[in-house]
Amino acid sequence: MPPTPATESSPAILLSKTGQALLLSLIGFGVAQLTPFEHAHWWPEDASAFLPRLLRRTTDEPEQLITKDIDDEVMMSMGPPIEGEGIIEAEPIASDQPIEDAREALLEEVLRFASDASLPKHPPLRQTSWGLPLLAIEDPQGSMSRFYRALDSTRDGGVARAMHYGDSMITGDYITRTARRLLQKKFGDGGHGFVLAGRTAPWYGRTNLQLGTSKGWEVFKLTRPQIKDRAYGVGGATFIAQGGGEWVSFKPTGEEGQGELVSRAQVYYMAQPGGGKLELEIGHSKVEINTRASAGSRKVEIVTSEGPHQIRLRTLGGGPVRLFGVALERDQGVVYDSLGVDGTRAKLLKRMNQDHWHEQLRQRQPDLIILHYGTNESQADGLTAARYKANLTETVGLLRLALPGVSCLIVAPMDRAIRDKKSGKLVTRPVIKLIVRVQREVAYAQGCAFWNTWRAMGGEGSLARWYAARPQLAGGDLTHPTRLGADRIGAMLFAALMDGYGAYRERQPKKAAP
Repeated sequence: MPPTPATESSPAILLSKTGQALLLSLIGFGVAQLTPFEHAHWWPEDASAFLPRLLRRTTDEPEQLITKDIDDEVMMSMGPPIEGEGIIEAEPIASDQPIEDAREALLEEVLRFASDASLPKHPPLRQTSWGLPLLAIEDPQGSMSRFYRALDSTRDGGVARAMHYGDSMITGDYITRTARRLLQKKFGDGGHGFVLAGRTAPWYGRTNLQLGTSKGWEVFKLTRPQIKDRAYGVGGATFIAQGGGEWVSFKPTGEEGQGELVSRAQVYYMAQPGGGKLELEIGHSKVEINTRASAGSRKVEIVTSEGPHQIRLRTLGGGPVRLFGVALERDQGVVYDSLGVDGTRAKLLKRMNQDHWHEQLRQRQPDLIILHYGTNESQADGLTAARYKANLTETVGLLRLALPGVSCLIVAPMDRAIRDKKSGKLVTRPVIKLIVRVQREVAYAQGCAFWNTWRAMGGEGSLARWYAARPQLAGGDLTHPTRLGADRIGAMLFAALMDGYGAYRERQPKKAAP
């Protein structure tokens, strides 16, 4: 008699391929959650993140923020700031505040007793006439003057160049896209700036630009996989094709006329003995580039009539071709390079071959370099103020050595939250405050300007308020902003730059009437 299907037991199901696959998946999820590496953890600290937002309940009920999309026209006509209206300064940390564990407690003690009392008082938190929080850039040594002069030059057809280094948020053009858009609307669209010759992460990209690439490129970057000679170009990544037929394309898409036009393309590549040939096409113009030469970084520029040109690079064979990226520009306005690599920290910039990095920086001829790090540093076990200060000081010193007169701006990380085990409330990770304090000290010591993102977004506990905002400004990982939150930070940075630029212009001698 044949067996009855209904009597088949559950162990038989587990022995099937589907059952084995499900079991292996569950084991894999469990191992990932138990590793000491927080980036591998898939279960959020707040498990309610799995629920639809309307079904969630919170134990802390933070202050609600009224949020809205950034109005570019209002930002362009932004009136003078209103001193202190509606703004609450962050309070000092209470000595009995519950914290996550012994390591966080140690960091908190370091922070409390190693204060920055020798530095000037923090600038007051104000707001614009539109209601956006406004925190001034701290610049006692006038580091930002070169960039402000470059902004002035755009009125006479000049170009102002900024390079914004950072981590995962900058990789996806978060924050930078808003700062770039607002600066270009006010001072002129100078183009997309430097764009990598491929993707270092699935979400790498640039607003108003379609990036396409063939599959035959090898990718090396500051984090991993690394390359032996440590030459990563100005953007922290290099792309290698071994033969002909590989390609990468850049197609401006434009949005309300912005980011649509290009008049010049600069190709950054590595010359090498035995190197192959490369064809650059922009509009109706083509140029062949032979990368076979003595080893060293090179730049080739092609200029054409201004238009919505697609740029295409294609390898022609004859040997390996190694690219860094392409700069797409116009002849007037602001050029704002977004240079983000996932998982990076400021100290990783020291991994680059220093002569090569300095050469690449000088080829870009920036007026302003922004260092925007701290999120990944807050993951480091045993981070101390002394170690972090030494690493950051060395990195900033290398930049100053490469470009002695450049404007230098250190931008602090945004707030990051943990759920306190005793109270159940979302609180600021104490290590974030340590990082912000050290960054401010290094900026003053190295002659850089400093902008305190953490204070600008509200200081102590601000990530909790951003997470609870409607619409939401921070994501469920309690670390990264949403699109709206990133736009808000970019707009606050723009407002701070315009506040400093306005003060700079006030200090300039008035021209006599003709």
